[in-house]
Amino acid sequence: MYRTKKFDKGFLFATGLLICIGFIIQYSASSKLGKDPNYFMVRHLMRIGIGIIIGLFFLFINYKFLKKISLVVAVLSIISLVAVLFFKDSHTHVCRWLPIGPIKIQPAEFAKFALIIYFATFFENHQEELHDFKNGFLPLTIVLFVFLFLIVLEPDFSTSAVTAAIAVMIMFIGGTKMKHLMIFGFLFLLFAFVSIIHSPYKIKRVFSYMNPEQDIQGAGYQLYQSYLCLGNGGVWGAGLGDSIGKNHFLPEANTDFIFAIFGEEFGFIGAMLLLIIFIYIFIKGMKISFRSSDIFGTLVGVGLSVSIFIYALINIGVVCGIFPVTGLPLPFISYGGSSMIYNFIAVGIVLNISRQHQQKINDEKLVIIND
Repeated sequence: MYRTKKFDKGFLFATGLLICIGFIIQYSASSKLGKDPNYFMVRHLMRIGIGIIIGLFFLFINYKFLKKISLVVAVLSIISLVAVLFFKDSHTHVCRWLPIGPIKIQPAEFAKFALIIYFATFFENHQEELHDFKNGFLPLTIVLFVFLFLIVLEPDFSTSAVTAAIAVMIMFIGGTKMKHLMIFGFLFLLFAFVSIIHSPYKIKRVFSYMNPEQDIQGAGYQLYQSYLCLGNGGVWGAGLGDSIGKNHFLPEANTDFIFAIFGEEFGFIGAMLLLIIFIYIFIKGMKISFRSSDIFGTLVGVGLSVSIFIYALINIGVVCGIFPVTGLPLPFISYGGSSMIYNFIAVGIVLNISRQHQQKINDEKLVIIND
């Protein structure tokens, strides 16, 4: 008898390590943000608990079931993206959170999931039409731009851009012609240009990113404080709990810029180790995806693995001044409910793909033995 290997232990261990790191640094980064030092930490822990439950659900169902509901999920996602436009935040004047009873969700976070399973289903069902512009490329492009347009209206250009990048990766792996991808690239650049010139705050972000020292008390303040945090961390870090930036100097210290606090407390060495964990999870996720026995599993795994990694890469790049400020969370580390749930769903499905693959291998070995 061969023991069934349930899932990839390396991928699971690395994810668990990220969750533990996130819990520790979340407690440190948010301890000075309110009267109760445990306020954000408790809620972060609750979101982890909910995420684990949902992630386990997606781990133990057959992931191929998602093919049957991909169209429904895509339609519901579009409806939620339209609905959220009617709920503008009175302070920030953005429309990103949709109230459902006592909770609020970000439809843009789950739009990525809807697009991934819809695209993967389309590619599996239309293998003979993939190279055809009218029947293969055009339908996907129209659906994608509907999602991107609605996300930009919130406004949330950064999530829109990342969603486009994930879709392009799926299209590339799925077999879309390079000239069609180039057409999409041109259309998206045009779309991005129009979006940016109609949003003065985006232009301001770009200029502050290029030279934050010119406006330290204004647009460049957050990035400049991030530099100070990372510089204060040095090689080995100031020590857990000893960050200066979290004492109301660095805005969004427990959300978008939590990597700066991590870098200050754990130094360059700690920051590099965290980046290595993300790279390891990405490589493992891609290997699991390409071992899948079906096209749908491969493309879903690729899309989810890329989504986690690209969020981590951009968030770290923003904190380090490589990219303009975007507001994208650091997976499993930043404080946020919708992003946390999405990440657990992604990990659950990738582990599910691994589990199904290992089960198939063991079944084949049992058949050989019985023969």
